[in-house]
Amino acid sequence: MDVYNTPNFESFICTIDNTYVEEVYLNEDGKINYRTLKPGLFEFPTYEYLKTGEVIAPCLSYAKERKEGEK
Repeated sequence: MDVYNTPNFESFICTIDNTYVEEVYLNEDGKINYRTLKPGLFEFPTYEYLKTGEVIAPCLSYAKERKEGEK
């Protein structure tokens, strides 16, 4: 879609047209189960690969806990 030229790098802004995954990583609804797949991320500027997949908390759980604490 676009290219940003920065010192020492070119950053590419892309769209994702398709994704592929082995069936073992799909849930019962046919969606990707990120808890079992644990996709990797590449981080600039550290040049490190990071593993994902751990659930930190359900969405909006902090807001719910905060609201309950105000009672």
